[in-house]
Amino acid sequence: MAAAPDRYELHAEDETHVETNPYLTRVWHRRGVQPTLPAAGTNRRLTIFGSVEAFGRRRIEVLTAAQDSATFKRYLAALDGRHAATSREIYLALDNGPCHTSKTSTAALAERAAWLHVLWLAKYRPELHPKERAWQILKRDHRSHLAPSLRAFVDGLLDGLRWLGGERLDLVDEVPDSFLAGHRKPPTGRPRGRPKGAKDSYKRAPYRKPKHTNLPAVAKKPSEKGLQRPKCKCSRTLVTRERVQDTTLLNAVPGTFQTVS
Repeated sequence: MAAAPDRYELHAEDETHVETNPYLTRVWHRRGVQPTLPAAGTNRRLTIFGSVEAFGRRRIEVLTAAQDSATFKRYLAALDGRHAATSREIYLALDNGPCHTSKTSTAALAERAAWLHVLWLAKYRPELHPKERAWQILKRDHRSHLAPSLRAFVDGLLDGLRWLGGERLDLVDEVPDSFLAGHRKPPTGRPRGRPKGAKDSYKRAPYRKPKHTNLPAVAKKPSEKGLQRPKCKCSRTLVTRERVQDTTLLNAVPGTFQTVS
């Protein structure tokens, strides 16, 4: 790489999450007084796909609301512009994250195999990634406060990414309008609530068969209607209906009756 800098480039790509809640860092405060920061009522999150060139000649940053294979393809599209402008072969250092190793991402990398060479790293090795230092500076200097609105939150991130420096910066803003409107996911256009006529794939709880069925109740004999089981205070043995043959036991004082065999 150092022997032929006009022919090759080495880019280290990584992702990070940024939230509307302030990033906790070290601050000055009076001794014995716990510093506090205001927090958002509902926390929101954005994801940044970014890379830095080994000699600092180029940075590519993609700001989006998701961390998936589709967003990684947008980053590769921005990398295509770098290759078209310089005609250099690019070595890309990637970790083994799921958005890099999916079928969609693998196919996108294979389409660029003529000029893009992948260097696979471990799944999470921040000490080997030069981009981790840039994420720390971004969160410390530009995400240590509470933004008044989601639009101000996004603009602050864009300004912070520009402030990181570099000879050339390709900054792509892919934040959807639904995020700025306060939605976690893009609205589908359907009315709220359960649609009419919808059926579940499984029956709900009232219609499920119980796992354990109760035993059937013992039918009472006509001659025993109205009779109650006597209680014994002196013994745990109870007189059952089948063993009671003398009805005079019903008038006996509790604790003095005898069982008739």
